[in-house]
Amino acid sequence: MKQHRSLEEKLAILKLVEQGQSVRSVSDKLNLNRNNVYEWLAAYKEHGIQGLITKGKREKKLSYEEKCKIIREYQESELTLYQLSGKYGVSSTALSDWAQLVEKGGFEALAPKKRGPKTGMVRMKRLPKEECEKENERLRKENERLRLEILLLKKVRALVEEREARNKAIGRKPSKN
Repeated sequence: MKQHRSLEEKLAILKLVEQGQSVRSVSDKLNLNRNNVYEWLAAYKEHGIQGLITKGKREKKLSYEEKCKIIREYQESELTLYQLSGKYGVSSTALSDWAQLVEKGGFEALAPKKRGPKTGMVRMKRLPKEECEKENERLRKENERLRLEILLLKKVRALVEEREARNKAIGRKPSKN
């Protein structure tokens, strides 16, 4: 579960880091995700206080070209994922995922995937209400039949185990049936 920190909290946390405490010690002491602290630090260095202001969901998703540009910059420069995260306002986790995709499948792996039915899948039409009720009733009856069958099998198993225990008690070997 992601914890949302206020601007004041983020500034106080970054002040501890600027005073010489390590990101690890601060995040451990305050029970924070270390990546968040690194991202806040990078965003603060890149954009100042404005970089720390929590925004809702990103207004628009990044385009394929924008993603490629960011990953190329990561590959060609000395910037870390955290620095790029602060610069572009994208989580370091997303950047890491994109970098791995590019490493495995090239930049084409960042291209948007076409949506639609998966091959071999057929979209079923909704049944009329009367047919749905009939199907539900049929399924209820089948469930009840299966419950009774399970109870019967449990009873048979208990009887067999009881018989085997009796036979064992009087010294007979267990039946092979």
